[in-house]
Amino acid sequence: MKVYFKNLDGIRFCAAFLVLLQHSFGFKQGYSDSVPFVDRLFSDTGNLGVNLFFILSGFLISYLLLVEKDATGTVSYRSFYLRRVLRIWPLYLGYGLILTFVSPYVADKLGWGNDTTFPLMMLNLLFLLIFSVNMQIAFIGANRGMFEISWSVCIEEQFYLVWPLLMNNFRKKLAGLLVVMFGISVVVRVVIVFLLPHVITSWTPDRFPLMNHLLLFDKLDLFGGGLFIAMLYRQRERFATFFRVCFRPWIQVVMTLLALLYTLSLIKPHEEYFELFVDHYVCDILYGYVLLAAVIENSIYRLEKPLLKALGRVSFGIYLFHTAVCQFVLLFFRKVIGHPELRLVYDLVYPLTCLAVTGVIAWCSYNYYEMWFLKKKRKFELVFTRV
Repeated sequence: MKVYFKNLDGIRFCAAFLVLLQHSFGFKQGYSDSVPFVDRLFSDTGNLGVNLFFILSGFLISYLLLVEKDATGTVSYRSFYLRRVLRIWPLYLGYGLILTFVSPYVADKLGWGNDTTFPLMMLNLLFLLIFSVNMQIAFIGANRGMFEISWSVCIEEQFYLVWPLLMNNFRKKLAGLLVVMFGISVVVRVVIVFLLPHVITSWTPDRFPLMNHLLLFDKLDLFGGGLFIAMLYRQRERFATFFRVCFRPWIQVVMTLLALLYTLSLIKPHEEYFELFVDHYVCDILYGYVLLAAVIENSIYRLEKPLLKALGRVSFGIYLFHTAVCQFVLLFFRKVIGHPELRLVYDLVYPLTCLAVTGVIAWCSYNYYEMWFLKKKRKFELVFTRV
């Protein structure tokens, strides 16, 4: 029996949609501004959607590695890395190469400006190929507007480069591994944001928080949150009382509403210290609870709908394609519709059009390009009689 978690495809799509919402509203700012309340609703959904992605990925991958380790006594590194390569690399590299070589000329033709020289293009290509776009942006500042959206994909790949090794060798010391991960994330934030500015005085102050945000160390507590709920779910029979008490339907409703309010910045502070030292832990608690609530037997969620499952399967494409699509859709709206004062059009129709167009492109990419690689990936899927 293949390991499958119900409702998670729908949640995966929701995470991608949250990122699309923030960017679609961000692209239209300066042309068709929303009322302040609406702007606030979607001001941070993208960052929180990425946080949800990290926790979700940490949960899924950690759980599968736990199951494999417990069932076979080891982790097959070959199968793990081949699964990651066949799932991520084709779309990441295919689309990344197109953007690297084609988008500068498209931007120039559309009048968006093009300052990408050949050496810079080669530099972009180098960091693309070594899955380090996040470090390029953090330390060099190049690649802006090219394949910048791939920074989070690079963080995931960097994390999964070592994660199976750690899970295989520290299976009986995962609690200590969690403490180390959370500790590293805090120490590195302090060093980069508060100490490094005194050493590198030539950089502007806002560059240090951005650097911290773009590096793997800052996300260790999110991946760690995913590991924690994977450990908890793996021991669900042992903690049956906890699941029975804490996942009563009314508690699931309350926690889901809290997660929604936090995601829409209605109960989320925006102070610097909160963002640095508290935000990820709140995400671990709220989103971790939502993920567990989604997969337990008495879940209140009903996300196993054909459309949601389909959108969840193509969510990787939605995530990668949406920034380019949003900009072209906005260009179309400006040329064909105009009238930036029409808030209903630009606050509702525009983002939904972005979603529809991105979804269609992602579906085509998934079925006519990615699927060829995914069929090969199935040879290395984990199959167990009991999970």
